[in-house]
Amino acid sequence: MKGRIASAHLLLTITYNILKTGEPYHELGSNYLEEKQNNKELKMIENLKKGYSIAPSKQQTA
Repeated sequence: MKGRIASAHLLLTITYNILKTGEPYHELGSNYLEEKQNNKELKMIENLKKGYSIAPSKQQTA
């Protein structure tokens, strides 16, 4: 039941945004979240560079 409600909510949200903006729906892509995380990390590094001296490391984060 929760899955049905979640799917219906998603469809209603997509439909509402399509009607509101008049733009067609487009899929964000399979690597959208990964790219978003990478961009967030780069922005954080740039903010740190403004006030601190840092160097990027090769270490992966969890």
